[in-house]
Amino acid sequence: MKTLRIVGALFWLGCGWCAGDAACRNARRHLEALEETLLLLQRVRQEIDYRRTDLTLLFRRLEREGAVRGESFQALCPPPGLTRPERDCYTECFSDIGRAEAGQECQRLTFYQERFGVFLRQAEERTRPQLELCHKLGVAAGLAAAILCL
Repeated sequence: MKTLRIVGALFWLGCGWCAGDAACRNARRHLEALEETLLLLQRVRQEIDYRRTDLTLLFRRLEREGAVRGESFQALCPPPGLTRPERDCYTECFSDIGRAEAGQECQRLTFYQERFGVFLRQAEERTRPQLELCHKLGVAAGLAAAILCL
């Protein structure tokens, strides 16, 4: 019976660590999604501004590279990991692409780059302490549950 309690306590400790690890992975995935979005916006803006690339051809090239998924820029799905306001901003940005001339399009994309830059800075500020503490808090929660088991 004593061995079963010890195994149970170790189980709860492991579960706590796993929960903390999952929180860390979610936070990192969120930051990566924001960084990928910023890189995509920058790339699209540069292609329009410098090369005057046709949007359909650009979309197909980006799709082959694995940078985008979908049928077109207007139907582009936001990357997983973005929050609701970020997804809304992403959809708003790409749903209107291709409806203005190149100069105006670049201004719009610069505007959205700035917005996603703000989203990224805010997310980094929020997640920095979370990334430092998530494993520790997970283990602490697991340890509390383990103590209750013993």
